[in-house]
Amino acid sequence: MPNADQNLIKLKAHIAENIPGFEVKAKNESKFVKFLSYLLFFNKGFMTRYITTLYPRIFIPTLAWEDKNTLSTVIVYAHEYVHLKDRHLMGWLFNYLYLTPQLYSLFALLAIFASNWWLLSLLFLLPLPSPGRMWLELRGYTMSMAVTHWYGYTVSPSHYINYFTESGYYWMFPSKKIMEWLLWREYEKICADELSPLLREVKDVLFPEK
Repeated sequence: MPNADQNLIKLKAHIAENIPGFEVKAKNESKFVKFLSYLLFFNKGFMTRYITTLYPRIFIPTLAWEDKNTLSTVIVYAHEYVHLKDRHLMGWLFNYLYLTPQLYSLFALLAIFASNWWLLSLLFLLPLPSPGRMWLELRGYTMSMAVTHWYGYTVSPSHYINYFTESGYYWMFPSKKIMEWLLWREYEKICADELSPLLREVKDVLFPEK
């Protein structure tokens, strides 16, 4: 089995080949990401614990982060590659799905030119469920489970539930039961080697012998 260092090199090369303009950058060196951290005040670990993908770049806490745990880095980059590939194929529809319904709060700006009733759009800033964000992140975390499984480690799909139901992704989906069912359904497909084209693509890069 290839070691994690080799796989990290192969995976980054594969992402660069498939995503024009791909880069890995440090969050603490990006003024825009620092600005985002103020908007995402509800996510206390945004700058230090979360990896952020803004097409075509992956932003990590510091450049030294890659070296702390290479296996974890491979899993995270595989997850983020799902987002990059989805954004590459879907275009701005990806952004729309990921940011709604909170995106609709921008309609409040119409109150400057029209009725103050448009200010009701600010209600969309509440932590309302986001089926689009949930679906896109489910695709990402399915990749996380798959890579972990291919490395031979035990996977607990239930471990990922809180990512969907708590503040990290702005409470994007409230039902823990539904999320548990969806995550286990995807994990069972992984175990049966019933892989989506994107999962198969990454598996062939990391584990061509399997």
